[in-house]
Amino acid sequence: MKPDIVYEDADIIICNKPAGIPSQSDRSFDADLLGAVKTYRSERGDKGDTFIVNRLDKPVGGLVLFALNKRTAAALSAMTGEHSVEKCYYAVVCGNTEQKGSFNDWLLKEAKANYSRAVPEGTAGAKKAALAYETLGSGQLDGTVYSLVRIRLYTGRHHQIRVQFAAHGHALYGDIKYNRAFEGKKGVTPALFAYMLSFNNPSGAERISVEVKPSGGVWQEFAGLY
Repeated sequence: MKPDIVYEDADIIICNKPAGIPSQSDRSFDADLLGAVKTYRSERGDKGDTFIVNRLDKPVGGLVLFALNKRTAAALSAMTGEHSVEKCYYAVVCGNTEQKGSFNDWLLKEAKANYSRAVPEGTAGAKKAALAYETLGSGQLDGTVYSLVRIRLYTGRHHQIRVQFAAHGHALYGDIKYNRAFEGKKGVTPALFAYMLSFNNPSGAERISVEVKPSGGVWQEFAGLY
């Protein structure tokens, strides 16, 4: 697999990951993006390590950030921990959403089931999850109303966007795990796409901001809105 590289310098690579491809090796043994970037670097003679900074769930497409040395990896990881890396997503969700809104919830991860759920504040093990969204438009798919939303993520919890929108009555199109309308369906993935990354360059150069657009599948139904 050849990585779709949308930004590259001496310290950083940013790739556009297709939905359905693991960010890094998993139990499926499918070709993964981290392995593809390592192969790309090896074939051109680079001998340094490659570090994945932000991972996307296997069914989610969009921008994935890699550091090409330990120094940059440490700096970017620190920024992520301080929420200094701006991350924005597009999602197609059920129903008509408010023009602008925000969700602040407590999520509990059930690791063995690879599942998370919204729980009351104070639940043991739960972590706060926060995001804001803006509705870009709506339309009908198979007789059901869906909205296209643009999301700014403030925390990075397990399946956060999918869980929060489902908990607030707006589960994602194609999400077989959190949308009952798609339970058991084959060949669908959640309509969620990481379209923007923006952060200060650890080298001190100009701020890095990268945007890409989703394409194909359900996204073409909303292509005029983003």
